[in-house]
This record gives sequence, structure tokens and C-alpha cells, in this order.
Amino acid sequence: MSSEAANDNPEAPFHRSQATVCSHSPVSASPEAGQLLSRRRDTRSTGGSIIPEESGSIRPLVSAACIMTSGEFMQSDPLLAHKSKRSLMYKALCFLILIFQGGILDFYLIIFTDLYWCSWIATDLVVISGWGIFFMKNARSKRERACGFHQKSSIFGCNLGEFTYAYLAWLIYVIACTPKVVLILETSILDLIALKVPCGVTGFKVVTLLSAPLLFCLINSIIEDLNGATRHHSHGCFMSTCVDLLDSFTLLEMLLRNEMPALYLKYTVISVYFVSLAVPVVWLYELTAAELRCGSLWARFSTGLAVNAPLLVVRCFQVYVYKMPVSVFMFKNIFFLVCKFVELVEQCVTVRGVRRLTGGSNPAQFSHCVSENDMCPHGYVNTLAVTQS
Repeated sequence: MSSEAANDNPEAPFHRSQATVCSHSPVSASPEAGQLLSRRRDTRSTGGSIIPEESGSIRPLVSAACIMTSGEFMQSDPLLAHKSKRSLMYKALCFLILIFQGGILDFYLIIFTDLYWCSWIATDLVVISGWGIFFMKNARSKRERACGFHQKSSIFGCNLGEFTYAYLAWLIYVIACTPKVVLILETSILDLIALKVPCGVTGFKVVTLLSAPLLFCLINSIIEDLNGATRHHSHGCFMSTCVDLLDSFTLLEMLLRNEMPALYLKYTVISVYFVSLAVPVVWLYELTAAELRCGSLWARFSTGLAVNAPLLVVRCFQVYVYKMPVSVFMFKNIFFLVCKFVELVEQCVTVRGVRRLTGGSNPAQFSHCVSENDMCPHGYVNTLAVTQS
């Protein structure tokens, strides 16, 4: 009779052994201990999914008391808190650079001319407001894609909307900054700056070159995965843009010292400088592309051609026509043009080969993109579903 009862209740040995172990404890004699033991038994029987084991006993897979919501996990994760502080720091630096650069350029324009001084301040307010809207839209896009809305993969990995609308923010900045600098360079304001402003032309150079730190802060303020392919590609594009800006600015310095021999070379240098300043619009848009097309490759090659080819022509005129010394940036222009052409041919062949193998489908979306940032309530379940499929 006792053996039949033992067979009918396979959990009886487990409970008896637990009662034996707990009976030697001085706390087990209290009524609270009995209530706690009964609660544990109820949790084992009704707490969650059950799986059979080889011994015949039944044990819960996940206890109901141990389930943690995604919000609690996000609040308890120090890595996410560190990323949030890092992003806020770079966003604050973006606004500080925008205010400082715009304020100094407005000071140059307002103090030496009475024309349209309100319009320059209004332009800065539009740019700052546009960047604020961009950061809000970008954060909203990240939340939507992290929770499963508008999911799409990018050509550089799983894209959760990191660089959404970033190219528009930089485009607004370039459109607002270009007229100010051109007006200072093409009028007598530059001479007045050299005579009456404490830092003179050096201060103007420093303010103009603040575009590079601003671009660096913009990239780092929206990057989430610090070890991802998107971060490495964006920083590679940033370094290429910095080299192009430095190359064109060396010629711009000759213009500021009145060492540019011809007027057509002067306008070429000014044009190329602002073309190199606008190049990040192209590769920031490329970082949000869902498919690698030959059109985007041609756009990348065209931007390199539009910057390095005119600069190479200007340096050739300086060396062979005006007998000026050879600059090391002349070899940089040749090297970058050759590299851009080789990259264009190589990637176009790669894209066509991938499309031929995939039968014309999207070559970028070939795998499940499950990010570690899927912290919405269904993110954990979706991750398990993909990993088990």
C-alpha cells in the first residue's frame, strides 16, 4: 500500500527529504517556516513550465518569482547607463560647438556690417532647433526599431536606426555655415578681423575648423554599439573627410595670406573646401541604406573625385605653371583617386556577384538581425524564437 502511494506521488521522496533536512533547523519549528515551505511547494507545482527528468520527478523550468521585466533589466544594466551618459555628453558638446561657432561668426558679421544682422542670429536658432528635432526623431526611431517596428537590416549589419536623419542634420549645418564663411572671405571683413579682433585671422581659422570636432561629436552621440561594424565604418569615413578638409584648408590658408596666384584658383579652392564639408551628407545617408547598390558606390566615388581631382589640378598649376614647391598632399590626391577607383570596381563586381547568387533578392538581408538592444517586453521572446529556429 505504501509502495503504491509512493508510485502515485513521485514528489513524495523529495518533500520528505526536504522536511527531514529542515526539521533540524531551529527556524523550522516556527509557523512562518511552515507557511514558507507551503509557498515553495505551491510555486513548484504552479510556477511555470515543467519538464520531465530521468528520475521521474517534475521540476519547474522558470520560477515565477525570478522573472525580470525588460524595464527592470534596463534600469539595472550599468552598461546601458554608461551609454546613455556618453550619448548625452556628446549631444551637449554638439550644441556647445554649434552655439560657439555660430556666435563667433555672427560676431564677425554683425560688428563690421549692419546688413541683416537679425537673419544671422535667426539662422543659428534654426540650426540649433533642427539638431534638437533630429536628436528626438533619432531616439524615437531607435525605440521603434528596437521594439520590432519598421525592422530592416543595413549593409553594415543590424541597423536599429542609429544614423536615421543624421545626414539631414549635417546638411542643415552646411547650408547655414557656408554663406557666412564665404561672405567673410570675399569681403573686407577678413582684413578688419585681422586688424581689430584680438585673435585675428588665427581665431577665424580655429572657428572654421570646428566643423571636424562637430562631426566627430555627431557620430559618437548616436552610435550605440561601440564595437559594431557601423561604428568602424563611420569613423573610417570621418577620418577620410578630415584628411580632405585638412588638404583643402592648406590651400585656403594660402588664400588667406594672399599667396594664391590666380583668381580662378582662388574660387576653385573655396568651392572644393565646402564640397569636402558637404561630403559627410553622402556617407551619413549611406549608413542608413538597406541595400548596397551600384548607385551608392558611384555616389561615394563621385564625392572623392569632386574633392581630390580639383585639388590635384590646383597643385599641378602651382607646380608646373607658377613654379611653386611640390606639396605632399599632391601625392595624397593621386593615392585617394586610385583607391576610390579600385574600390568602385571591386565593390561593383562584388554586388553583381551577390545578386547573381541570390537571384536578384536583397543581398543585405540574408540573416536574422537580433540585437542585444531589443529591450522591449517582447524582445526576449523574439530572440529565443529566432535562436531556436
